[in-house]
Amino acid sequence: MDAQLNKARTLDAVNALNRGDLDGYLAIYAPGAVVHGLPDHVSPGVDGHREVLTEIRRALPDVQALVQAIVAEDDLLAARIRYTGTHRGVLRGVAPTGRVLSWEAMTFRRFDHAGRVVERWIIGDDLSLLRQLGLI
Repeated sequence: MDAQLNKARTLDAVNALNRGDLDGYLAIYAPGAVVHGLPDHVSPGVDGHREVLTEIRRALPDVQALVQAIVAEDDLLAARIRYTGTHRGVLRGVAPTGRVLSWEAMTFRRFDHAGRVVERWIIGDDLSLLRQLGLI
């Protein structure tokens, strides 16, 4: 298991996401990967993750993910990420405001021996996002 290679793969995937290349971003996942922490209305896998990211990209077409910290050991990787984007489409039922939204998330990934993510946990600062959207 090469922790440094897992870091590099993760950063490459985030760069693909920032370019709007969703397929490139999701290519890091193994078939059957489980993604914990997605909204209840989507499946806890790559298809559900694609659905959520597509919704976010529609609402925040310029969304960018900035990896603020990343640590890897053996088959595990942890990252702190700040997401920022301009609210130009409906998000969580809220019409576009034109405001720049920003929130943080923590993510943990477990890799297989081929360097693919087999399990991921996402813990986002939903409270901050809901406040910015005026929902609380």
